[in-house]
Amino acid sequence: MILNKTIIEKAKSVAVRAGGYLTVDLFNRNRGDLPVWETLKKTYDINFSEFLKECEILDKEQYTIKKNRTNAISNLKLLALEHGEVSKVLYDKSGYSPSSDYISKHYGWEDMCKTANVKIVGGYITLDAALDDLKKSIKELGYVPTSKEYESLRLKPTVDALKKFNVTWTVAMRKAGFSPYGQSVSVKDKICIEHNCYRQFTPSFEGDKFCEECFKKYRAEVVRALKSFDYSALVEICKKFIYTNPSQSVFFNAIGSELNKLKI
Repeated sequence: MILNKTIIEKAKSVAVRAGGYLTVDLFNRNRGDLPVWETLKKTYDINFSEFLKECEILDKEQYTIKKNRTNAISNLKLLALEHGEVSKVLYDKSGYSPSSDYISKHYGWEDMCKTANVKIVGGYITLDAALDDLKKSIKELGYVPTSKEYESLRLKPTVDALKKFNVTWTVAMRKAGFSPYGQSVSVKDKICIEHNCYRQFTPSFEGDKFCEECFKKYRAEVVRALKSFDYSALVEICKKFIYTNPSQSVFFNAIGSELNKLKI
């Protein structure tokens, strides 16, 4: 027999009063004006599990799993905040409840870490997270290595970590915004040292540090600031430029018409 809407609504109110879930004992103690469970069971020819399902009420186990899920997400976020990443060992050492085994059994460890948006020690939940670390690693390295060199440097993410997403290191580099070498090169590309710039460029000189766009920006700022420099500062700048610039063409082009005034 199908329960009427009044019974269902009242049963839901009983569950709220009981703490969010129902057992037969909790139902009978908080039933209000509803009949005791045995009477409902005989009247509607229904067992307690079916009754809860039709009323959309959780039993004790379902309620516990739902509550622990919320706790697990909170615990994982706290653990990541403290350590930067999470593992089952770190989690259990911290004494959190539910345990990592409970999480693995009921929700799946990696799925829960993904839901909590935290990084797993030695692994990644998403490809995007791995690519973020790849960008950071190449940026800190300062230049674009070969695939063999990358492996030997033991940078993060590892090539094996990328393989879990069915992505090769070369493809991952491209996805991260870099251009890996298609063949051997005599001069390795550098990564611009500007804080928020990840541009890859081929240096003209060993000391080049900025990509062309960032260098132009800094050069323009220096030109604008020249008017505020005193004479001695300008002289020192010129001396450094003259004695440290490796290019003769740049040197003579910079002097320009002033060269005719020199008695050389």
